[in-house]
Amino acid sequence: MLKPAEMRELKIVTLDAHVDRVIKRIDALGSVHLTDIKEFLEDWEGLIEPSKADAVLIKTSELLTRIDNLIALLRPSTEAKKSLKEMLFKAPEEEGGREKIKVEAIRLEEIEKEFSGLEKTATTLIGENERLREELSNTKELSEVLKILEDFGVELDFVGEHEFISVYAGKLPGRNLEELGRTLETVAGENHFIVSKQIAEGEEEDSSFAFAVIVTLKKDKEEAEKALMRLDFEPWQPLEHIPERIKDAIVEAETRIKRLEGEIKEKEHEIEEIRRTRFKNLLVMQELVQIEESKAKAKILFGTSEHVRVIEGWTPKKEIENVIEGISEETGGFSVVEVREPKREDVRVPSLLNNPRIIKPFESVIKMYGHPLYKDIDPTLITAIIFPVLFGLMFPDMGHGSLLLLLGLALMFAFKGLGKGMREMGVIIVLCGLCSLVAGALFGEFFGFSEYASHLVEDSMGAHIPHFLVFKPLWFEPIPNVEFMFVLTMLIGAMHMGLGLFLNVINNFSNRNIFEAISGFVKIWCLFGALYFLLVLFGSYFVELKEGNVPVLLRNATIFVLLPIISLFILKIVSELRHEEGGEHSHGERKEKRAIMDYLIILIDGVIDALLENFFRFLANTVSYGRILALALAHAVLIEVFILLTFMCLEINIGVAAVVFLLGTALVVILEAILAGIQTIRLHFYEWFTKFYDGGGVEFSPFKFSRTYTY
Repeated sequence: MLKPAEMRELKIVTLDAHVDRVIKRIDALGSVHLTDIKEFLEDWEGLIEPSKADAVLIKTSELLTRIDNLIALLRPSTEAKKSLKEMLFKAPEEEGGREKIKVEAIRLEEIEKEFSGLEKTATTLIGENERLREELSNTKELSEVLKILEDFGVELDFVGEHEFISVYAGKLPGRNLEELGRTLETVAGENHFIVSKQIAEGEEEDSSFAFAVIVTLKKDKEEAEKALMRLDFEPWQPLEHIPERIKDAIVEAETRIKRLEGEIKEKEHEIEEIRRTRFKNLLVMQELVQIEESKAKAKILFGTSEHVRVIEGWTPKKEIENVIEGISEETGGFSVVEVREPKREDVRVPSLLNNPRIIKPFESVIKMYGHPLYKDIDPTLITAIIFPVLFGLMFPDMGHGSLLLLLGLALMFAFKGLGKGMREMGVIIVLCGLCSLVAGALFGEFFGFSEYASHLVEDSMGAHIPHFLVFKPLWFEPIPNVEFMFVLTMLIGAMHMGLGLFLNVINNFSNRNIFEAISGFVKIWCLFGALYFLLVLFGSYFVELKEGNVPVLLRNATIFVLLPIISLFILKIVSELRHEEGGEHSHGERKEKRAIMDYLIILIDGVIDALLENFFRFLANTVSYGRILALALAHAVLIEVFILLTFMCLEINIGVAAVVFLLGTALVVILEAILAGIQTIRLHFYEWFTKFYDGGGVEFSPFKFSRTYTY
């Protein structure tokens, strides 16, 4: 569990005629991670070349695009709304189990032929429906205008040019209506007439329009039209095919509206019938074409020669026999499968994490930093242990921990509708809640009530907290024992980082980097020297600074501080000198001795590495774990503030006091839990992972077709 699953490199050589069957078997096995042959071309010494995109890939991609477009057109615009109960408690996989269709072979020609007929029928209906809707919208707008003109007492033949006057009808923004009157007053004086009606086309005031009929003298036509244009006036002209009498035009428009609505309803019924009877078939087609496209894309990864295909990939060691047997069976023995054991340092090897189900959710925390390299130690198990412990120390409260525990259990077992990700988050919250509960018992906190809070309330308010709410700590209370708590956090930090350094030593030994492994042991020594230095610096908690103790302190400082720094300095210099044999630079056959400045730079680099990169960094990292103390104190103090406010409100009303306490508890739980989670992640990422973990690996992703509607 502390290393990614052991992988094997596969080199599969098969006849070109068998490649489709091999891909099908690899899909069925679900344990082969395919990789691009270009990464391994040098191994084949020009015997093969990378495959190129063929006509099948182009055809499937084009067909899939058409299917996707039609699915988007036919998909219901408004999905059936789920109740809150369904969204929370019903898992997506439980919703109406689909009956899958068995498909023996995929024939693109038949799929394309069937789809083309469906596409033509559906797009024709949808296009006609859109045309009818547009015509309906225009007819309704015409009807509305006609009714306004009827209200104004204006016949259709009145709009337009006459012997002495010009009559304009149209709409303009409602905000410009007053400006219209003032402008025409300036242009035409009193020789104009305006009648208007507001048309509400939106909820906002700026989006409303007004329909107006404007009459001006013909001699003022040019200036009036310029004014109307400036005010965003949209002129309306009577259509040629409508009756001249306004009442007849309204009747005809209403008749047309009813006819169009009937035709639209009929078209929508036909579209809905296609959606009901053919939509699932369309999804099946989409899946089958996606499978063919995946096959074609997979072939691009393969190497090719005149008659054979070469497949490169990776599979877990335990699956090797199944893969070899499956491919041999599929090709009738006309294939070669070569298996190699890759080096752990090979960055091309994908990594597969093998962790028990209970700690699997913590892989998401690891992957936030970076997926492990194949050579990396998988820190999931250790993280699953330490992460909740650190969280619990930052958030120590039996009551609040119980709330987190209940929330986590609800996410795991009750709120299935939130999906797998939230269920996995529930596991993390459960473990964090348990550790908070245990830490609360050690520190004697229950919903903020503690012996310290009891004394605080008694001294401040003269009130007494009920005895059943006050628990005696199994260990100690943080607030009265801040110094001890800070020392404890530094010890935890040193142990946590020391574990990371030790894992790095193990990694180096397994990779046969003996020199780096020895340096790792010295760094652990230096880390605990930094811890000793801090313990002495922050009040000499374990050592009294008396005159008789000075030699002891000097001796310990030499052993724990000075010697590891000197050792790191020497190791750094040796490491630099080992880069070139004999401390010389090679330039072809000519060797040039190092200059004095080169040695001086190496010495300075050694000092920087020993002091800044290691000792002082360990000091800063160790002190950084003081955030455990800071958050534990912040949690205790913040809830105690609300406890005091609660007892103050008791003098007013017990209901008000209950509300204050409940709101305070909710605020503290939400705020402090989020902060504790963030700070716990930070301690892992910046203080722990940096000691041994690289990340940036390739996640093992086996080739497998996505099947939802077929099998």
